[in-house]
Amino acid sequence: MSSDIGNFVKWIRANGLTPIMSVFEDDLELLTHLDLSKRNIKDLPESIGVLKNLSVLKLSNNRLRKLPKAIGELKNLRNLQCENNLIEELPSTIGNLSNLMILNLNVNRLKKLPKEFYNLKSLTRLTLAANRIEDLDEEFKNLSKLLYLSLETNELEDLPDVFGKMQQLYYLDLSFNHLTTLPKSLSEIKELQTLILEGNNLRELPSLESHDMLIKLDLSQNSLKSLDFDLSKLEDLKILLLDNNLLISLPSKICELSKLTHLSVSSNYLESLPDFIGEIVTLQELDVEDNELDSFPESIVKLKNLKNLFIANNNGLKKPAIASLEFCDIK
Repeated sequence: MSSDIGNFVKWIRANGLTPIMSVFEDDLELLTHLDLSKRNIKDLPESIGVLKNLSVLKLSNNRLRKLPKAIGELKNLRNLQCENNLIEELPSTIGNLSNLMILNLNVNRLKKLPKEFYNLKSLTRLTLAANRIEDLDEEFKNLSKLLYLSLETNELEDLPDVFGKMQQLYYLDLSFNHLTTLPKSLSEIKELQTLILEGNNLRELPSLESHDMLIKLDLSQNSLKSLDFDLSKLEDLKILLLDNNLLISLPSKICELSKLTHLSVSSNYLESLPDFIGEIVTLQELDVEDNELDSFPESIVKLKNLKNLFIANNNGLKKPAIASLEFCDIK
């Protein structure tokens, strides 16, 4: 038995992992999947590099403060799950994982990513939510194969203009950061279906008209006074969330969204709704709570599929006569 194998076996035994892991050299060398989640593990040994055939490694819900340099020796690794640990920084060797496709580092203590991180050009799914990341390098553009990206709940104040080559990205979550503007290249993502920008300080938006495949758009909890793009171009949009902004009115083009099922505009300063809002016949839920509305447009009664209506905390707004309604917060 080699010294590295021997050291790894000692680590297995010291951490009480013999019920779930073999200590035989041949078994370890052929191991492809290893799930060490919820094992109260505080460290990984450098000898983990002996697991040459490992393709899936799950380390979530432990007490890890770092990953060993030897993580970069796991050249066959395709899926690495490290959610809910205490990791403060990543080793530069992580950039050697050229086959890595899925990386989950949610709920850690990362403030920055090493420059070698941007060598992970095979990544299709990257989740870095609930860390402390303050900035991203321009080399982030190298991750052009990304399909799913979550940077939710970090400390980002701006983003580099790196989205131009991410043509297959269908899910992007930038919520709960400190963003005041967005890069223009965001408009160049052709396949985007979900865009979540909640909880920033956005005052304006780049044109979103090119996102004709967008299904969900969440702009809640920002500082938007208007929507200065043609909403009708978002022809597949089903869910539009605009709560907690500074909107006084909604653009009339919103009435052309022929697939919209959920519209939420609570806690704004709306004084009226578009006259033809009744044309959104697909609408199932409408939330206009906490605005300055005193009446509905006459067309509201055309919303024949509307099931849920939230209208409290306006200026005497009354429940409209819509036969399909199952719930309204005002009787």
